[in-house]
Formats: sequence, C-alpha cells, structure tokens
Amino acid sequence: MSWYSDFKTGTKDHLVSGKSKKSKSYGSYGKSSWWMDDWDYSPSVYSNYSQKELSTKNLYKLAAHRRAIANFVSIVTGQSIPVKFSTKGDSYTDGKVVTISANIAEPKEFDPAVGLALHEGSHIKLSNFNLLRELDVAIHRIVGNEEYKRLIELSKTKGVHNLGYIVKDILNYVEDRRIDNFIFKSAPDYRDYYRSMYDKYFNDPAIDKGMKSDEFCDENFESYMFRLINLHSKFSKVNALKALPSIAKAIKLNEISRLRTTEEALVVALEVYSLIIEAIEPMVQPQNGNGSGQGNGEGEGEQEAGEDDIDVQVDDSGDDEGEGDSDGNADMSGDGNEPAEDGKGMSGKITVKVGKNAKPTDAPADGRLSQRQMDIIRKKIEKQKEFLRGNIKKSKVSQTESKQLQSIEEAGAEMKVVAQDYYGNSGSFKGIECVVVKKMTRTLMEQESFPLTSKRYRSGDEDTLYDQYSKEVAEGVRIGTLLGKKMQVRGESRETIFNRQLVGKMDKRMVSSLGYGNEHVFFTREIDSFKKANLHISVDASGSMGGDKWRKTMINVVALAKAVDMIPNLNIQISFRTTTGELPYIVLAYDSRVDKFVKVKQLFGYLGASGTTPEGLCFEAIMKQMVGSNSDVDSYFLNISDGEPYFHGKGMSYQGSGAAKHTRKMMKSIEGMGIKVMSYYVTDSNYEVDEHSSSSAKLFKECYGPAASYINVTNVNEVARTMNRLFMSKPQNS
Repeated sequence: MSWYSDFKTGTKDHLVSGKSKKSKSYGSYGKSSWWMDDWDYSPSVYSNYSQKELSTKNLYKLAAHRRAIANFVSIVTGQSIPVKFSTKGDSYTDGKVVTISANIAEPKEFDPAVGLALHEGSHIKLSNFNLLRELDVAIHRIVGNEEYKRLIELSKTKGVHNLGYIVKDILNYVEDRRIDNFIFKSAPDYRDYYRSMYDKYFNDPAIDKGMKSDEFCDENFESYMFRLINLHSKFSKVNALKALPSIAKAIKLNEISRLRTTEEALVVALEVYSLIIEAIEPMVQPQNGNGSGQGNGEGEGEQEAGEDDIDVQVDDSGDDEGEGDSDGNADMSGDGNEPAEDGKGMSGKITVKVGKNAKPTDAPADGRLSQRQMDIIRKKIEKQKEFLRGNIKKSKVSQTESKQLQSIEEAGAEMKVVAQDYYGNSGSFKGIECVVVKKMTRTLMEQESFPLTSKRYRSGDEDTLYDQYSKEVAEGVRIGTLLGKKMQVRGESRETIFNRQLVGKMDKRMVSSLGYGNEHVFFTREIDSFKKANLHISVDASGSMGGDKWRKTMINVVALAKAVDMIPNLNIQISFRTTTGELPYIVLAYDSRVDKFVKVKQLFGYLGASGTTPEGLCFEAIMKQMVGSNSDVDSYFLNISDGEPYFHGKGMSYQGSGAAKHTRKMMKSIEGMGIKVMSYYVTDSNYEVDEHSSSSAKLFKECYGPAASYINVTNVNEVARTMNRLFMSKPQNS
C-alpha cells in the first residue's frame, strides 16, 4: 500500500476525525489537545466576558497558536520559516513566508491549519520558486522549441489556448504529492495534521459521489482534470478515461519519491499534459460561462505562471466551506428537484439553487448525477484547484490586531488557567485565566490592553506624568548606588590560612623543625565566599497602592535593582500584579539575568497603580518563572502589598478567608521550591499596624504567616536595610 492511501476518503480509522476502534482519542483540539485544551477547559468561564475581553483573550490565544505552528514548521522543515497571520493589504508571494488563518482559535480549525502550514512550509523548503517564476522558459527548455510549437498548435485544434496555465495546474498536483510524501515520511509524528488537512480539502462526499458516478467520463478536459486531481481518491476509476491509465503510470503515485526536484515534477506534468491533449475530443465548447462545463480550456489566451501558483496565499476573507450541512458535507442525495441548502463558511453563504422558474430536471439514469449535484461538484472542484494553486481563503486580522499580536509575542505573553480547585465564600470555582507577561516591552506598554501605563501613554500630559514618576526612579538609583557599594563585599572572597597543622599542605618554612620532633609543619587554607542569590520581588500594583505608597515603593524597588546590578553574584526579577478588565494580570518587568539596568531607568517611570488585588491568582500563574534554591543558589521571594487579596470577575469572588487560604497555599508551594518568602505590609504613615484590630492586617498575616512583616514604606531606608542584612549574612565556605 502506498503512502497516499492513508489520505484516501473512507479510511477513517487512520484519521483524527474517525470514530473507528483504530482511531486515536483526541480532545477538542485534535492531535494538539494534550496542550491546547487548556484554553477550553470550561466554556462557562467565558460566558459573561465582554466583547472587548473576548477579543483580548482571543489575541493571546492566537499568539500562542501561532508560536506553536511556527515551532512545528521549524521542526519539520529544519528551517526558520516565518509564520504570519493573513493580514489585509499584505501579499506573501515570495515563497519565504507561511501565512495562517485567524480562525485557528476555533478547535476544529487548528489541526487542518497546522497541516496546511506544514504543507506550505514544505513548499518553501522543497519547491523551486525560481523555476515557477519562469515556468514558460522552463517548458521551452524541457520539451524543445519544435515540440513546444507542436503542443501549442495541437492544443488550439482541441480548443485549448492556455497551455502554460494548464501545465501549471497539473504541476501543482504532482508537486503537492511530491512534497507531501517527503514530509509524511520524514516527520511521522505530524501525519495526523496532514490527514486533517486532506480531510478538509480533498476527502469530500460530493467529490466521492462524482468519482463513483458515470459522470466525468467524457473525453474532454474537464473530465481529465477532475479525475487527475483526485487520482489519489479511494474511489478513483483508472479506466474511466482512455488516457487515464497512461497518466497514472506517468505520475506513479506509489513511487512519487523518485521525483527529487520541482523540475522533475514539471517533466511529469508535461508528459501528462501531452497525454490529455492527445486524448480529448477536438473543439468542444464550454457549457457555462466560467469555462468549467464541457469545455477544454479555462479562459482565453496563454497565462504565464508566477511564483504564487503553488501554495502561496494572497486571498481575502474567510474559508469557503462549500455547500451542505454544518460540517461542510454536501448533500448529494437529492434528485435535483429541490433547491440546495445554504452552505456557510467563514466568508458568509454560498448557495446553489434551482431558480423558481427553472424546469425540474429529468430523473438521472443509473450512474448519472442530477444537474444540482453536478453544480455542487463543480464548485468543489474549483475549491480543490484553488488549494492546488495556493489561493486558499483565510480569515484575516486587522492591521491593529496584527500590531497587538506582535507586541504580545515579543513580550512572551500568554494566558494561564489558575485556581481550578479554589473554594471561596461563594462556593467552588473551576478556575480563571490570568494574563502572564514574561517580558515587559515598550511596545506592549503602548497597547491599550496593558493596564499599568495605557492612560499615560495616550494622554496629553504624558511628559508631565513621566517627569513626576521618573524623579522616584532617579532617587531609587541614587539610594541603590549607595546600597550596592556596601554590598559589593558579596562579590569578594576572603582567604584564611591556618599554620602549624598536623595535616594539610607542607609549610616549607617549617621543614627544618622536623628534626626537632615538631610534627605541626602543615597548613590549611579556607576561602569564605557568598553563594549566588536570586531575589524575586512581586509588587502589588492595585489602585490602593497609588500616591505616596506607590512612589516610595518604586524608590525601594529601583534601589534594590540598582544595588543588585552592581553585585556579580546576585540576580533580581521584578514583577507587578494587577487586573485588566476582569482578568488577573502579572507582568515580569525586569530580569537582571537578561535585561540591562537601563530598562529600569527608561520604562519604570511610566508605571502606575490601578485595578484590584488578585494576589495568589498571580502567584500561581508565575510560579514556574521563579528560581528555586539549590546547592549553588539561595532564592528569595519578596512580596510588597498594602492589604488583603481582593478580586471579582467572571463569577469569581476572591476575597476574605477563601482568598487568604489560596494565597497561603501558593506561598507554601513557593517555599516548597526552597525559596525563602518575605512579605511586607506597607503603610503610608508612622503608626504601628495592629494585626488584631485591623481586619486587613489580620488577613495579610493569614496569607503570609511567619513571613509577614509590617513596614512604613515612606521610610525608604527600611526595606533597603532589611535586604542588606539578608544578603550580607551567612557567608558560605567553598
């Protein structure tokens, strides 16, 4: 059995959509359900999202999908081929870029989209686009001038006036089989994606009906093209046309791997064209205006093929699913006396109807199809041809959405489902998505969806606000410089030598005393140094942290970042947590392992406080980004907050003892990674916090336990002194 048999219609035991005993069990996202189903774990979670929130969520989802598909393409092809969403006004005709449809967020569309992306990527890897640009020149070179003239004249006598265009279509079919076979054999783990693609674009009940019928058996161009581009079908009748056996022998699908280049595929395509043009009846005219009836040609005049003729997308709007039911399957059971049902695709409706004044067709004879059925099949054939030509309709993203997607991806932003086992005041909750931004960028900060700066970036007094907040940044740099100088000893080693030891290395100066019975002639050396340390600071950026608390907190945070920047064996990460719309949101704003300190000076002045306090929700979402302690690194987690956890959104009431318990659970998980937890309850006055009389302070204690401390954040040096003591304690012996 040849490789392409796995793609044949009816082999549902091989396909992801199949239900046979042999079929694999996949979730809503097909083969990718093992990781993609996290997006759809509970539809009820999204039932009360606003349109804006759904749009924002969808952008993060699209970004994740694009990254996954790009990784697949890179793995399969071994090349870094760009993968981009189809965007209005953009044209990808250079054979260098894979474009994907914006409807991949729909579970049923993802696997076919992956298959299509792999298909397009394989063309970029394997197809000769230079040859395709100069196809007419290549045809002349292969067949020679005299044979070319003969074919042209013969084609004219048969009513075909577009040799190059038709050869191109034949080449597309042969080339597709060549490159799909290559990938199918070289990347077996990705076969299900290819099968999904073939199911969507080729394994169609209407096409099967036509292949099994006695239609498309006349010796004309339409019949040959239909039988040719479905030659790999389970229902292929190789004896349906007199030249079809020779065509099948020329292509040799079961030996398609023998074709190593696009030029070799073109040689086969030219042989097939010659067989067809020799076999068809002369001067048969088309039955309808689009040339898809019984005619032998497809338009007047010769058309030179361009590079976009093989699987390059330039089309507008969404995917046309054709006629039939909601699954895109055509109803081929009618006799042609009733109007066809509307078929709905991404671009709207495509309808095939018998007009109200039309006369009913005669009942078809055995093996023949009604006019309605033939109309449906012809539309399906055109869809197949569009696939072969690379003109697959893809839903597009707007230019604005494209920029947002780019900023999201640059920031490594994603959605994490958290609190799936949360039980609060209103009962159990099945979870909520939290926005996690792994890298804060200026581009992302300029987007409306970024909750900590968007107002300032879009306001007329941006400069004034920045100047105000940048003063705190500058003050933090000053204090941090002083703190860093005090802490620089952490980067130094201290050597202590112990003389007159019974064991160790020989002290040459004591050798002479051996003759006098002195055995204490050895010395040992000890080197005291500090282990590497990592500090993660998570800052409550809710609205209640505004004003003096925010400014003073920023001074402290910047000071610590500056001090750490001066010490070679210290690293620091700074994250801010808040909400966007009705979603928890946490952004990793600075990471000294990858960022230069100049990022703090340039961007932190734009940051401000807003939203509510999703505490444990954000901690759970970012936990995997934290550095655990080990034999080489001491790790610390510092939380800075002004009160109790509080978040309401999407039916979730995150507050009181339920939120405190969840936050405490997250703290224990962090401690389980060997990370020492510290938590500062910040105030903006000098009075001492009474955790017994203050409900907020009491809940804070419940959240953080022994790690909870109460400080006056307006005393800038208090946090700095604490961190100084922490990092300057307990030197370790190497």
